[in-house]
Amino acid sequence: MERVVVIGGVAAGMSAASQLRRMNKEVEIVVFEKGTDVSYSACGMPYYLSGTVSSKEELIARTVNQFEERNIIVHTQYEVKEVNHTKKYILAEHTQTNQVMQMTYDKLVIATGASAIQPPFLPKEASNVFSLKTLEDSENIHQYLKKNRVENVTIIGGGYVGIELVETMRLLGKQVRLIERGDHVLSILDKEMAAYIQEQLKEEAIFHFNENVEGLVEVEGKVNSVQTNQGVYKTDLVIVNVGIKPNTSFVERNGLRMLDNGAIIINDKMETNVPDIYAAGDCATSYHRVLQKNVHIALGTIANKQGRILGYRLGGENRTFPGVLGTSVVKVMDLEIAKTGISGKEAKEANINYKTVTTKAVNHASYYPGSEEIMIKLVYDANTMVILGAQMVGKDGVAKRIDVFATAITAQLTAEQMTMLDLSYAPPFATVWDAVQFATQKVKPSVGLHPH
Repeated sequence: MERVVVIGGVAAGMSAASQLRRMNKEVEIVVFEKGTDVSYSACGMPYYLSGTVSSKEELIARTVNQFEERNIIVHTQYEVKEVNHTKKYILAEHTQTNQVMQMTYDKLVIATGASAIQPPFLPKEASNVFSLKTLEDSENIHQYLKKNRVENVTIIGGGYVGIELVETMRLLGKQVRLIERGDHVLSILDKEMAAYIQEQLKEEAIFHFNENVEGLVEVEGKVNSVQTNQGVYKTDLVIVNVGIKPNTSFVERNGLRMLDNGAIIINDKMETNVPDIYAAGDCATSYHRVLQKNVHIALGTIANKQGRILGYRLGGENRTFPGVLGTSVVKVMDLEIAKTGISGKEAKEANINYKTVTTKAVNHASYYPGSEEIMIKLVYDANTMVILGAQMVGKDGVAKRIDVFATAITAQLTAEQMTMLDLSYAPPFATVWDAVQFATQKVKPSVGLHPH
């Protein structure tokens, strides 16, 4: 009987295992997961911390028992330490007992995800310093908040997790300080879009930019202040999310091709360059449809799709993964922030002949109650006017409109074609020209003009 071993039991790994089991009732499927939980929604963790989601169990899609009822064997708290790709076996060690298990495989799936980067200023042990990457992390923060008096929270890192935690901690009544070494939050956005977000959130948090954390001052096992190159700030709790690194160091000696950050390079069949070894999710690359190269974008949507495609392929169906645009959306207080495709900065770095347009539109008819402003930035090909990227910020109507742009970029529509899309209209939902089309109408051909 063929044996498929899956390393990693969250999004991509369990999607692959589940899809394979649907297609093949006979194949042996064995999963090794370093943590205690499988198949959970990491994206829901900030909402568990804030109390919006009442229990962490609600974030778990399927339990170990539910997978085992489907004849998928799951070993939790087992960290795979070694892969031998010539003799086709893995060595896994139990994280509590140090018991070692060796298992052979016919096909190997690496879906180990990514971990929060541990910067050098982190103390070895401090009870009030955390990262937020796993369900266990969220429970540790939850328990600390429950048992300790916390008034001032310092968030280090202004990416998606950091910015979401601003809302989480404000909903819990905390004073929030966010320290970012770059010059704006959400580095995937262009600076003027981030500046708009920062202006909208200035009452919710104190923002520090171009500031490097040099140390965390610890007293009796707790950090009581954060020292940067510009000041010292009192704090009761520190959450550090300065980036992620793919969990792939254990396969570095197996000859797998990787990006500089350790993301495993795969093709549209989820194959690595080593026979019978596949990868998917946050530990692997994706093909970017605009940049036309392999990139590392850690999103749950991508991980689940890659996992499903891999499950189909392992089950004998010839499907391929077409690539990504990095479409994402985040909620912070009453703001919706979204992006798809490439930013102006990315277009410049890729030497694309591009132009941009930034405008403001309303989410629905201004005379209908509750009309709100949406800021939109488009990146487009200066020659063809094909839309290459969109960024949106607003209080209502952003989340689904970004999907219109994602669809259009996938179909390589021009601004004019988007303007003529037959989009719906009624005063409570849109204007006669939807906000999407209000923006695309601003796109102009570059007659005698230099690219942006």
